[in-house]
Amino acid sequence: MKILIVGLKNNPQAIRIKEEAEKRGHTLDAVLSDELVIRANNEDFLPFVNGLDILSYNLIYLWTVSKRRWEWYTAALYLYKNYEIKIVNRKVVDPSYHYFLSPAMDYWKQKSAELRFPKSFIIHSPKVLKYIDNEFAFPVIVKATPSSKGRGVYKVNSVDEIKKVLADTNNVALTWVVREFIPNDGDIRVFTVGYKTIGAMKRTPKKGDFRSNISQGGSGEPYDLKGNPEIKKIAEKASEITETEIAGVDIILHKDTKEPFVLEINPGPQFTGLEEYTKTNAAEEIIKYFESLV
Repeated sequence: MKILIVGLKNNPQAIRIKEEAEKRGHTLDAVLSDELVIRANNEDFLPFVNGLDILSYNLIYLWTVSKRRWEWYTAALYLYKNYEIKIVNRKVVDPSYHYFLSPAMDYWKQKSAELRFPKSFIIHSPKVLKYIDNEFAFPVIVKATPSSKGRGVYKVNSVDEIKKVLADTNNVALTWVVREFIPNDGDIRVFTVGYKTIGAMKRTPKKGDFRSNISQGGSGEPYDLKGNPEIKKIAEKASEITETEIAGVDIILHKDTKEPFVLEINPGPQFTGLEEYTKTNAAEEIIKYFESLV
């Protein structure tokens, strides 16, 4: 099988997944998202990347495509429909999931599936704040999307601070989410592959920070999914209803009530921390899942 990974190239995750692919007899190439070119004229329409024969791949995983998402999603849909190349995550090519470019559809699906998540507002301009500022209590979380590794996420204490975040991130954000802050002692990152859990870790923020991301200095430890079946069930349901085949589902427990809330369903999760803290071979599980698709 030939596999193309988009968004990661020479970092530890790309190296690990390539190692596991080659162990199992597969070929895996990795490219950055900005290497995409789409040739379009009256006789031809063809995406290509970095001199590679894109039509030779059996499966393409869009790990992270950031602001190039529009063109990559179009290219993926074209390759899927015309050449039957498998695309992960499948929501990109699923005609029933037209509005995957915003958190709005994920929230809608979570609400319909009765998965609890913090009260959130998706906004596109500071001028709308006057319509919602009486619907939440400070502090709140402001997240510029797209974002990853905890970057673009802020804890703020006033409307003026929200406006400052919007101004500071205006050049990189497509939209913003203003989200209720849930008191917590860190979060639980549950890693799912093919809508099934393969491992989880409890993440604790570094002192003075509210973000639990390992990349932001947070620490991790194994989390017992067998002893907490509700968390396992929530994570698998969240990944399935949002058609996120490879997902890092972030769940927090309210510090006082212990009620679980889904924070995020990350479609391009880092797994090196999971492998380090839980000894789960996430890279191998991903390749095994690719094998089941092709």
